[in-house]
Amino acid sequence: MDTANDTKKVFKQYADYIQEEASNRVSEPSAIYASAFDDMLTVTSYDKDFAADLLDVSYKTVSRYQKDKKKFSPLQSEYVLKTIVLFNKGNEVFGSTESFNRWLDKPSFGIGNRIPRSFITTVGGIHFIQDELNRIAHGDLA
Repeated sequence: MDTANDTKKVFKQYADYIQEEASNRVSEPSAIYASAFDDMLTVTSYDKDFAADLLDVSYKTVSRYQKDKKKFSPLQSEYVLKTIVLFNKGNEVFGSTESFNRWLDKPSFGIGNRIPRSFITTVGGIHFIQDELNRIAHGDLA
């Protein structure tokens, strides 16, 4: 399995949404199909049960949604999409998803020497870490 290529395919698949986020365009949240859960797993390397917990459902529920071709709620959809956007940005800033994952697990000076991964359990936390990635990308580390 070629994880880097799989990750690139997912980023390409969500390119329109990623571009919307980069342009700070706000759009009405819409529900996405539960199949996007697997895309989130591809880019994050999260454990499936952990990722389902982030959406406040069990993995069994996610599997049932996927089997029945159901959509997530707008809130769950937003979390999945924002997570994909975050990992795309991390990949751009650090050069690879692996490097970004290493950064996520170490205390970061720019956020008070706290561990970035602890923030990305909410959409607000994802925005917080995206802001930090933007500062890093522009060389503003203080």
